[in-house]
Amino acid sequence: MSMIDFAALQAIVFSQKMTSDNTVHGIDHWNQVESNALLLSRHTGADETVIRLFAIFHDSRRYDDGYDPEHGPRAAEFITQCRGNLFVLDDARFDLLYHACYYHTKEHASGDKTIDTCYDADRLDLGRVGIQPNPEKMATLYGQKIVKKSKGVPLSEMREWLNKLTL
Repeated sequence: MSMIDFAALQAIVFSQKMTSDNTVHGIDHWNQVESNALLLSRHTGADETVIRLFAIFHDSRRYDDGYDPEHGPRAAEFITQCRGNLFVLDDARFDLLYHACYYHTKEHASGDKTIDTCYDADRLDLGRVGIQPNPEKMATLYGQKIVKKSKGVPLSEMREWLNKLTL
């Protein structure tokens, strides 16, 4: 297993982002996606390195907070450029990361526990933009359980609730 300094990597990727600093797809979102992914992975068995890299890269190539359907494919291409320079990852895990970044807004579920954990980690943070996550749109059983359990939690308190959640 390669050692990745995730904090340093995040700082580098954030410094190269394409949006302003104050964005709903920015560093607070990246950190929440990582937290959500680590929570989910305790039950899904997802690859921790891949999900942490996904949290950093998945929205790193957005143009803005608006409709940007190609930001996932741009993120996938960006990780291809960064691989070997900013992080090292074997082919199998890189393929998972690439798929998760590329399709995170285009695919409901992939059938792979790591990719699906990435998808749900991102979806669990929809409350930040006023959207209540839908259990039927979650890709993992544990994502569905969390969304069902969150019923009644005000969206403005969702992150705090998720960060205290134990399953």
